[in-house]
Formats: sequence, C-alpha cells, structure tokens
Amino acid sequence: MPISELEKKWTGLNFEIAAEEMRRLKSTPSEREQMKLYGLYKQALHGDIPNEDIYPVPAGNELGMKKYAAWKAQKGLNSEKCRQDYVTIAEEMIKKYGRNIVRCKWNSEVWSVDY
Repeated sequence: MPISELEKKWTGLNFEIAAEEMRRLKSTPSEREQMKLYGLYKQALHGDIPNEDIYPVPAGNELGMKKYAAWKAQKGLNSEKCRQDYVTIAEEMIKKYGRNIVRCKWNSEVWSVDY
C-alpha cells in the first residue's frame, strides 16, 4: 500500500531526527508522554540508569524525580529497541500535535524538514 504525500512528512524518521522533531511540536504533549519519551531517549543513549550510589535520586526536585523514574522504568531494554520505540512514539506525536515549522530564507534553501 503506497504512503500518501502527507504521511511521508512524518514517517520514516530516524532516531536523531525524531528527537529533533519533538522540539518542534505545535502543542505540548502530556507529562506522561514526555516522560515516556525521556526514559526511552536516556536508555537509548546511555543504557541502564546507574546505581543510586553513583547517580542519586534527585530528592526535593519533583521533575528530576519523574525523569529519574522514567529512565529507571526502561532498565534492561536494549538501546536499539528504545530507539525504535522512540521513533514510533515520535511519529504518533507529530500526527497528534503537528509540527511548528518556521521557514526563513536560510533554512528553506539549506535544510528541509520534509522527509
């Protein structure tokens, strides 16, 4: 089944492009969605979260604790699986929230975000 022109613009991303595209969403994803992406991103890049004696839980910092928990929830998953899951969720987010693309002379001639 052929992919429509509209779908081509948000499918087939690689991990690096998907991570960049998450900064361009028109609306802010829910905190749950953000934390899922954060955990997958950290696991994909760094692997399992270090032990608490090396990387302590950020006590007193609510957002830091949520990020810690999100990364820890991905413990044991391999990097490639996390990258694939991140891209899948990123593509869903682009469909759900849309992208905020600001064109200017420089980026329209040098770099395109249409895939």
